[in-house]
Amino acid sequence: MPTTNLASRLRGHKGKWYQTERNTAFLLKVVLSTRPTNELSGDDIWSLLRLTWITLSKGRPSPNHWRQLKVPAIAALWGQPQSSGGNLRAALDAMQIPSPIKQAATLPTGMVNFRNVWRNSSRKWCQINRKTLVNVIQQALELKPNDQSRLTLAKALDKLPGVPQPKSTGSKASPAVILTPLVACLDPGERFPVINGRESVNRLLRALDLYNRNLEDQVKGMIGLIGQFGISDSFMIDVLADEIAALASKLVVPQPPPKPKVANGKGRLLPIFDEAERQSVQKSKTVVYRNRHKRMTNALRQKFQGYEITEGTDNYCRYDALLKRYDGTNRDLLIEVKPDPDIGSVRIAIGQLLDYRRFLPHRAGTDLALLTISRPPKTLLDLLFDLQISALWFDNEDYQKILGEGKAWEGLKAALRSP
Repeated sequence: MPTTNLASRLRGHKGKWYQTERNTAFLLKVVLSTRPTNELSGDDIWSLLRLTWITLSKGRPSPNHWRQLKVPAIAALWGQPQSSGGNLRAALDAMQIPSPIKQAATLPTGMVNFRNVWRNSSRKWCQINRKTLVNVIQQALELKPNDQSRLTLAKALDKLPGVPQPKSTGSKASPAVILTPLVACLDPGERFPVINGRESVNRLLRALDLYNRNLEDQVKGMIGLIGQFGISDSFMIDVLADEIAALASKLVVPQPPPKPKVANGKGRLLPIFDEAERQSVQKSKTVVYRNRHKRMTNALRQKFQGYEITEGTDNYCRYDALLKRYDGTNRDLLIEVKPDPDIGSVRIAIGQLLDYRRFLPHRAGTDLALLTISRPPKTLLDLLFDLQISALWFDNEDYQKILGEGKAWEGLKAALRSP
């Protein structure tokens, strides 16, 4: 039985919800394209947050959502008198706001049923923390393909004070609850997850053994789902959180691929490589290449003596190294070793990593990395980061020092410092 492709679950109500979340992200990006970030006031930031909120009625968006949240937030951002109008379009047309805002705001928007008890008190919180929140918004808009930037931002969010209730009960809303929907909407790569305290999201965190972890670990684990099981972005994770949680303990590892058949028993299947890949394959067959590869894996084993490291032995999953629980959590790191960081080797490594991970029992909790000698060129680093693959390299052929970039690198650095 093949692993479920979760994209097929985006039908009916779920499909509409998914599109609404994407509409919300589009509206917020359009709004901020017309407003200098460094000039945002605390009240402006509160209005941006309100654009992510929605009021539910019997589990569905309230028909008055636009009147209660969207139009007031847009009016406040442009200093316009609020017009209730007869409908959303009339209310928007009555305000002097840029035409792209009107067009984006006519779409169904709003994605978070933020608790009423914190909706008003969060306004003062935005005013008090205005400078930090401006930096958060700017960083969110500039997030790079390297997911380490998302982990760094998550760590910064965790340091913010909670949002207090209006009354002195001591109860506070986590900064992640109020800010991750906004950051998710502003992320150009649509990868930063929504971690807002919703019960289905909490169930997913528990299923991934992330519920009691800090925000950085939670973001890392959620991002790791993108690109697997048909999951394309963070909004899909949010909408299908229950479905992913239900499958987390039942994910089916694909069956080994059948051996290719050759017609009439003559010849063999012709492999297709471009010139760079062909040269890399030829080089990998030399004694010199194999010796360099062996020295790299031996050095890797020496660097991580206190960790369980395995190599793949099945013909269809012959990976170079799998470092168990590499960052102190329940995440593993699958490493492909290529001595030279040339384009042919990198392309082959990408295919191997993505293919091998499909056959691992803990694939949802497995990160990917390529280990080379010397740093890959920037263009290839960008390619790796686009695919959530971290780059590791020995600084020279004495194999004494490992450097790296990418979301797995911070965890590996801590492991390298361990005795």
